[in-house]
Amino acid sequence: MKNNSPSSFQPLKEAVLKQAQSRLNIQKNFSDWSLQDIRDFKEDLEARCQSGVSEKWFYTHLKNESPKLPRLDVLNLLSRYCEYKNWDDFQQSAQQPHPGVKLQALKIGAGLGLVVLLTLAFWPRPQLVYLVFTDAYTQEVIAPQQLNVEGAQFSHAAFFKAPPEKDSLKVNGPYYKTQWVQLPAQKDTLRVRLFPDDFALMLNYFSRSTTQDWQKRRKQLMQVIHPEAKIFQNHPKLEGIELLNRDEFIDRLILPVNSLKNLEIQDIVYQDQKIYRLRFIQKEERYDKD
Repeated sequence: MKNNSPSSFQPLKEAVLKQAQSRLNIQKNFSDWSLQDIRDFKEDLEARCQSGVSEKWFYTHLKNESPKLPRLDVLNLLSRYCEYKNWDDFQQSAQQPHPGVKLQALKIGAGLGLVVLLTLAFWPRPQLVYLVFTDAYTQEVIAPQQLNVEGAQFSHAAFFKAPPEKDSLKVNGPYYKTQWVQLPAQKDTLRVRLFPDDFALMLNYFSRSTTQDWQKRRKQLMQVIHPEAKIFQNHPKLEGIELLNRDEFIDRLILPVNSLKNLEIQDIVYQDQKIYRLRFIQKEERYDKD
């Protein structure tokens, strides 16, 4: 018989805690979790189940005791996080004997059944490894559209891929430094911190701000852009691309007349720790008619 009283949530709450402790290595009760622990759990829940809960909900139902039973959709979500089909499946499993008892019964069973179990246990099965990328400074989740992960596809806030022949992946993006990520052998979710590309962010800021000290801004740009840099401005509406040298690019970026605004960097390459190749578009380009 199903139990839909508020107290019926306690076994699921304990199961979620054990799952989170195992997956995130947070060896504390919910009441002792820090804000960062809660955010790590929210990211893991979204990566694993493609849905999540708010921080307010966490404080109401997990960090504290609530007199109300959570909504059915959230009960189903947390049940899936604990490897059950849904809330009904969790409740039915909670009423059955402990898995250890069932395992003991199987050991006593026929030899053929044991062979089948061993075969299933060691049969290779494809798995998905979820990669959640966060900014090393802000701790915020990075949108997949801002990154390039070789051989990976993305879903919602996380990249995912089947285990490849290689044990690492190359990650980069117009506003983040290139990094190699080692894929875990025993985990299906991995949180990776990426460090922003400061020079790319500087160009982004310069194209979205104004200043009275043009000479200072020019000097800063001369320091970070290679003397032999080749800079490509993509013009999607004109189906063409324009090549600029360092001086031409700096003039357009800092001068008020015909200046470049709202740059969107597509690719950036360094040489001698300076920008050597740059490709960009203007986010909102306007073309005057003749």
